[in-house]
Amino acid sequence: MVDDQRFARRVAYRVLSEAGYRVLEAEDGEEALGALHISRGRVALVMVDIVMPKMDGVELVSQVWDRWPEMRILFTSGHAAEVLAQHGMKSLDVPFLAKPYTRDEALEKVQEALGRNPASRREPPDRA
Repeated sequence: MVDDQRFARRVAYRVLSEAGYRVLEAEDGEEALGALHISRGRVALVMVDIVMPKMDGVELVSQVWDRWPEMRILFTSGHAAEVLAQHGMKSLDVPFLAKPYTRDEALEKVQEALGRNPASRREPPDRA
């Protein structure tokens, strides 16, 4: 779970760990890449907030897919569609979970993302 907001990370951690998932947390993209490197890519899913300082979620996913092309992704955000479009979300075919979410919504989206064929996704947009 990658989110710059501690509360959001803790909520996701609690929901997912209570459902039996092992959850790692990262405050930003750099920390997430470090955790993925240490785990040697043995992470089943990266749940990532789109709008974060330093490195946004789209840039993080681009770097994740450069290193681990089969990695499954679940984007999450509480921002409006216009803000998400500014972060490159118009062209991605990746599961999305809107904040705030319920426990059931989160678990359903995690299952959707885990069951998705990573080869069917589109590449992140080019940044101009």
